[in-house]
Amino acid sequence: MRKLHGLARSGRIAGITALALLLGVTISFLLPERHTITVNGLGQPITFATTKPELGAALADYGLSVGTHDSVEPPVSTPLAGQRDWQVSIRPAIPVHLTVAGEERTVETSALTVQDMLTELQIELGDKDLLSVPLDSVVSAGMRVLLTRRSEQTITSREEVPYQTLKREDATLRIGETSVVQEGAPGVLEVIRKVYLENGEEVKSELLEEKIITPPIDQVVAYGTLGVVSRGGEEYRYTAELELTATGYTAGKESNPDGNGYTYTGMKAVRGVVAVDPRVIPLYTRLYIEGYGPAIAADIGGAIQGNRIDLCFDSVSEALEWGIRPVKVYVLSD
Repeated sequence: MRKLHGLARSGRIAGITALALLLGVTISFLLPERHTITVNGLGQPITFATTKPELGAALADYGLSVGTHDSVEPPVSTPLAGQRDWQVSIRPAIPVHLTVAGEERTVETSALTVQDMLTELQIELGDKDLLSVPLDSVVSAGMRVLLTRRSEQTITSREEVPYQTLKREDATLRIGETSVVQEGAPGVLEVIRKVYLENGEEVKSELLEEKIITPPIDQVVAYGTLGVVSRGGEEYRYTAELELTATGYTAGKESNPDGNGYTYTGMKAVRGVVAVDPRVIPLYTRLYIEGYGPAIAADIGGAIQGNRIDLCFDSVSEALEWGIRPVKVYVLSD
């Protein structure tokens, strides 16, 4: 009996032990898992215990607010189950003043370098873009970063080439009259330029090539050289008007002791024949002389040089009466 009693007691002890083990296992399943989290990057390391199942919830429960742009490693969505101790690194975002292609904005970033920040913001650099700081610059609070977008374009354009106006004398037109002989037309010039742009604005251009596609056509305008004077019912057309000094002479010995009554050109010296300087008025030029009348340049004289003219009269008294006076001379058209 004692033996059986001892066996019964041993069985009870084993049962109690098994029950305790079962209860311990059950309690371990029922109690939440505890984790120890050490946070670095916020000054002094911060260590705390948590039973939260996810890192983000654990940080929030402890009172650590994580901003949208803060860097957390491992990520806040990391589940904590299965690991007791966790090392967490937090790098808070800082403000950076960023200007891209003339548009300024302030961004919050936790990037370590400018290159990382641009990658984070999905900003790509072109081959010719200009950055105000090196890409490996360490990002700091309040930093200013200027990105200038630069590009080049080859532009072909067409420009108008203005025509010239050429003037031409026309002895059939009166002085003051004009006539368009040929209408002018502008030409076309093809211009190829390389244009340098910054933020979409042209800052410089370089001429590569110019080529005339259509040459301009000059405009030709005739202007009148024909003047008209009316004297004594007669109309005289002239092409030039001169201001000369006029004297008078006769065909007799009183004007030329060695003369024979004939002029240098062989014409008989009579009224209407005048002596000129051929450098001013060519010989055989038809003239109209105010106060004297129509005449022809058919003689020369040693004293008739430059803007002088000598008028032949039929009598000495007429020549003396004329004397020396300024006179207007019209060169008549043929």
